[in-house]
Amino acid sequence: MSSPYEKLTFKLETNGSSYEDEDLSMEGFVYYVNHFSPDDWDFMTLCPSVPIKGSSFIQVGSPEAITDYKMTLEIGFQKSKGVELYRYYTDDKEEVLKIFEDYYLRQEIPNYKKWKNVSKELKPRRPRRFL
Repeated sequence: MSSPYEKLTFKLETNGSSYEDEDLSMEGFVYYVNHFSPDDWDFMTLCPSVPIKGSSFIQVGSPEAITDYKMTLEIGFQKSKGVELYRYYTDDKEEVLKIFEDYYLRQEIPNYKKWKNVSKELKPRRPRRFL
């Protein structure tokens, strides 16, 4: 368990780079979200050094081919049997940036209770029969 005096730090992963805490800023988040590629699946995953209210990461991705929305937001919680993952679709960049700002600067998680629980997507599926 982490010390109550441990400084919270963050790490950011994108689809091509990794950034440590000292390189992060809200300006960088704004730039990245505003420059998602329409041709590639861009993403930005922010991971705190210690969970924030149980959350081990928050991420945003550019559009999925199967949706009409512009961005996919996800928040993950580490559980004893894996990750609990919630997903929300939006085309509101300001909403996305507010959620990242709250998570990064205020250590607040979004109200994910109305988001879709997609945890089952992460579990490996067993074949119906042995081949």
